[in-house]
Amino acid sequence: MMNNRMGIAPILAMCIPLLSGGAVYGGTISSVDLSANVIESVLPGGTVFHDSKPLLDATTDPLQTAELLHLSDAGVNASGRSTNIAGAFASSLAQSDGNGGVGVSQLIFGNPGGSGQDTIRQLVAQSLWTHTFIYDGPAAHDFLHLNIPEIQVGLLGVPPRRTGLSGTETAEARAEVDTVITHPDGTTLQGIFEYGLREFETQIPSGSDLLNLTDKRILERPDPLQFTPHLSFNGDDFNPSYTLDPVALDLDLGVIQAGDTMSWVYTLTAEGSTHGFERGYFAFLGDPFGTDVATGNLGETIIASGVPEATTSSLMLLGLGGLLCWVSRRKAAIPPQREERTLAQNCRFRV
Repeated sequence: MMNNRMGIAPILAMCIPLLSGGAVYGGTISSVDLSANVIESVLPGGTVFHDSKPLLDATTDPLQTAELLHLSDAGVNASGRSTNIAGAFASSLAQSDGNGGVGVSQLIFGNPGGSGQDTIRQLVAQSLWTHTFIYDGPAAHDFLHLNIPEIQVGLLGVPPRRTGLSGTETAEARAEVDTVITHPDGTTLQGIFEYGLREFETQIPSGSDLLNLTDKRILERPDPLQFTPHLSFNGDDFNPSYTLDPVALDLDLGVIQAGDTMSWVYTLTAEGSTHGFERGYFAFLGDPFGTDVATGNLGETIIASGVPEATTSSLMLLGLGGLLCWVSRRKAAIPPQREERTLAQNCRFRV
């Protein structure tokens, strides 16, 4: 994955107290915090545009929405989607029932805005759902039910050969779940789930110049995934694109007990980069404009330990306000002497 992941979620979490709570009844989250985020950068250089729209304590009845659309000053939309938008864009939609999506598209015919052959322009769109509560019941498993929509990435104008090394295009879309269970004694259990797709160019020596090829990688954590992703290719080497079919899954976030604080963040991200001069990309995860109606894409169920299936029974969960300031994921260390099962070891999938 790209080294520059933009850090939108950590920035948002450090700046906004995410105080959410409410009861969870058989897979329905009574309230959840939402955020739509978009950012454009010229690298190396800095941020050209950045905006976030948070919505705290959103409920499903009535349905509530956080959304943003950023139109870039550089490039056009050549993705074949969202045809009513002519210019390059980054768009994010997050609805309280889990519906929504993210999308970016940018084809630049000239300079991306900086100097040097390694300069690239990057767009990122991100949608977040967050929930924090204090549990007061008996030992139980916390299940998060997700319907991850279709993932599509593509590169535009890929030359078969180049005379020298240069900046290349990338396109990536992914869904992630970060979770932390904090015990009353202050110890924590952290888990990470990731599923997505990245497309990029590679250059290898060939005669007096370089052979320029595209490659792709399915992003997965745990690795390998416990289901088989279905990947398709459009067959166009000059404008290659790949699609991952939707997937439904249940994540066992771990065992929670009375006094534990459960915090999770579900994130959809689409991003891409181009060095311009008739080159570009697009990346979509779901529908960032809400034209495809879908409901119930996000749910949570608390199940007493020992009950095998999340659909057979459930316990009422009373949620109290919690402060979600832990979103600098992958950096929080788990004390080795108290390490428990991670989220990667507790995944149950339905395909």
